[in-house]
Amino acid sequence: MTPSRILIVEDEAIVAMDLKLHLQELGYGAVDLAGSGEEALEAAARQAPDLVLMDISLGSGMDGIVAARHLQNLGIPVVFLTAFADEQTLARAKESGPYGYLLKPFDERTLHSTVEMAFYRHRMEQELKASESRLRAIIEHALDLVVILDRSGQVVYSSPAAGRVLGYQAGERLGTSAVDLIHPGDRALFQKAFLDLSQTPGSSRTLEIRVLHRDGTPRLMEAISHNALDVPGVHGIVVNARDVTERRQAEQDRQDMESKVQQAQKLESLGVLAGGIAHDFNNLLMGIMGHAGLALMDPDLQPAMQRRLNQIEMAATRAAELTNQLLAYSGRGKFHVEPLSLSRLVDEMESLLETVISKKALLEHRFAPDLPLIDGDATQVRQVIMNLITNASDALQDRVGRITISTGTVETGTLTHCLAGTPPDGTSVYLEVADTGSGMDADTLQRIFDPFFTTKFTGRGLGLAAVLGIMRGHHGAVQVLSCPGEGTSFRLLFPRSEEVIPVEPWEDRPLDAYFSHGDILVVDDEEAVRSVASLTLEGCGFRVQTAGDGREGLQVYREHAEQIRAVVLDLTMPVLGGDEVLAELRNSIGPGATVPVLLSSGYSSSDIAGNLQRCGPIQFLQKPYSPLDLIQKIRACLGE
Repeated sequence: MTPSRILIVEDEAIVAMDLKLHLQELGYGAVDLAGSGEEALEAAARQAPDLVLMDISLGSGMDGIVAARHLQNLGIPVVFLTAFADEQTLARAKESGPYGYLLKPFDERTLHSTVEMAFYRHRMEQELKASESRLRAIIEHALDLVVILDRSGQVVYSSPAAGRVLGYQAGERLGTSAVDLIHPGDRALFQKAFLDLSQTPGSSRTLEIRVLHRDGTPRLMEAISHNALDVPGVHGIVVNARDVTERRQAEQDRQDMESKVQQAQKLESLGVLAGGIAHDFNNLLMGIMGHAGLALMDPDLQPAMQRRLNQIEMAATRAAELTNQLLAYSGRGKFHVEPLSLSRLVDEMESLLETVISKKALLEHRFAPDLPLIDGDATQVRQVIMNLITNASDALQDRVGRITISTGTVETGTLTHCLAGTPPDGTSVYLEVADTGSGMDADTLQRIFDPFFTTKFTGRGLGLAAVLGIMRGHHGAVQVLSCPGEGTSFRLLFPRSEEVIPVEPWEDRPLDAYFSHGDILVVDDEEAVRSVASLTLEGCGFRVQTAGDGREGLQVYREHAEQIRAVVLDLTMPVLGGDEVLAELRNSIGPGATVPVLLSSGYSSSDIAGNLQRCGPIQFLQKPYSPLDLIQKIRACLGE
């Protein structure tokens, strides 16, 4: 097959070269460039491209719309790539008959689908024109099948095309009833249409109907029928039909693809919003948790005040858990990945799970022996399990029922059906939560991962949307089976870990009294964070320097570089971000190149995993953190 030749018309050279590289990466053939409308017409006449990708605005000369009109006369399809979306431009563009209209910026997937659909539409139009030309010739040479039926509905003529399309030999169906060729599910439709048409001389009727191939498979036919019973030499119902099975399937595939793209874009937009809210909320919680933690460290604290502070700290901790759900939904909630055993994780949660389920529910375990490990964040996986167990308990609706937690392995791949996420290739480790509750209908199943959708009372939060976010962060997928009145089963599919020994869970231990010396620089745009960090570190004997943004932080560091032993640096700040400050420190000649840096953020540690790793080993502390968390990290930075 000859590779497709594509002509790019774009007056911005960098944009044109970038587009050319994308097309070549997608496997298209020769890609040529033109910088103006005049050059486009010359190149088209010389090279006869299969498709032209045209910018509308092309400098002072001929614009893309005028050039497209000339190309239309040459039969060359045009797809507009432009930043213009106003009604006037759209109206002008329509006159040139474009095969697509892409607004900049666009992603590679959208470009690929638009180019493919333009090629497809152009091919279909060319076939239609060829068909119309053949219809003007002798009917036996027609591309579409032609059948003539008498008043009783018997076949009195069928064109050679009918045999090719439906697999019959020439003349094989003559004298037989046409209704026998119709799919049983469409026979009533065919008989009614035939009766209506035969009673009205000169009338026509169009319908789509399934016709049986000789091998018994249905083919979707687009048929135009005309009553020529009174026409001399015909005396019958003339049916001109075209097989549109593949075309309808392609249209359905395109619609499905567009629906998936729109859903992905919606989820991505909501994820960005959720992540931003979580980040800002974590900064606010820092002031609450930090000052409560500092107050609890006071040796002279009265018991009554200690109880109140504990309640404040507990409430702030629960609020932080809500922000973790937002981070999980946004895909930015992966904190600490380690080899985990799903069976062991559930076993450790036994007592907690018993407290959250209905008193009438029986909790059963079915753990696979020698279960492979997964690479995951224990906190997030526990959250997923808790969400699914809570939903299963709610589904029982205070009735006696059973909730079963199972683990095991299963082979998965691209053909594995999942309601959400991408199934891993190869062996997947699964965790399944099944209940004998009320179940869900098909419409509810399609919406369960939408944020804030619920079948319960209003205001239940992110729910399964958070589960989906966590599974996306773990490169996993979710299978759901449910039927009204028969219960629901959620199966989580995780990629199998290469490790064979699980990491022992870290246990909190009270820190011994810690005192040190020297200067610590705290750079954060939130005053509450600077206050908590300063009071905590000063209580350990440090002298604390503070800065409210990155630029001020660099200035303070340069003035006190010899005394500063470590830097506590916020990742997201105005003026100069934490990543830029870190790069400046590491690129400097002197103490800044080796000074320990403790990065802090309202987002998760996954945000520092990319380009910041080039700056060497980095300690990370997620907000909101307690004074003890900060002390422990500073000790790790200083090696004390």
